[in-house]
Amino acid sequence: MIKLVAFDIDGTFLRSDNTYDVECFEKIYRALQDKDIKVVVISGNQYAQLASFFPKHQEELIIVSENEALIFEGDKLLREAKIARTELEKVLDVLVSGDLENATTLCGLHSAYLLKSAPKQYKEEIAIYYHALKEISNFQDLPEDDFVKLALLVPEEKTNQLLEKLNQATGQLVQAVSSGHGSINIIQRGVHKGSALEFLNRHFDISPQEMMAFGDGGNDLEMLAYVGHSYAMANTPEKVKKTAMYQALSDQESGVLEILERKVVKR
Repeated sequence: MIKLVAFDIDGTFLRSDNTYDVECFEKIYRALQDKDIKVVVISGNQYAQLASFFPKHQEELIIVSENEALIFEGDKLLREAKIARTELEKVLDVLVSGDLENATTLCGLHSAYLLKSAPKQYKEEIAIYYHALKEISNFQDLPEDDFVKLALLVPEEKTNQLLEKLNQATGQLVQAVSSGHGSINIIQRGVHKGSALEFLNRHFDISPQEMMAFGDGGNDLEMLAYVGHSYAMANTPEKVKKTAMYQALSDQESGVLEILERKVVKR
């Protein structure tokens, strides 16, 4: 019996224009509530941005954000995996020495931060994903916040080379991971979507076999491997399809909603 459903946002739940079938979702969401099934939105994106997609249900949803470093139930923070200041400074030194500071966003519990000197195009693109966003003069004099992630946006063809360089330089406590399309996230080692669901397993006493999850990218692999009912979207790389047990229709075809209605709601 399914007691928890979790889905990624970009490339999984949302269509390419950042919309979804609201009427269909509302009907399915009510049915899941009636069955006492927990709904988890799980993404590398910022909490404020993820919550904005579900204005009617912010107080009920479980939102796992910032590459799973922050877990909220409604407005209650359940878990925070922050990066130690010493490790953060080490990573920032690597980014600055590699002329990557203007392609970097520093993500905190209360806001995200980018440099005033960053290109206008970068600022506009980052603003799509970070609704709480501030500009700062440099990464040496940091504001008071708990920092949980650094996000980079680089040319896609340079991603693998940069990942290797960052992971060699950052040490044992943090790691650089790719979420596709030139996006690199630097997070506390061991923090991923699988560990987030493992935390929810303990917190709510819901076993992996009672969980269903949907994903499309490399940062979904641990989550898909962890749950008993895993779905890769049709628009996903082969590695993700091999990790998941089943395949859903693409994000453009509302694949998440189709499976939930057919496999969970109608049973």
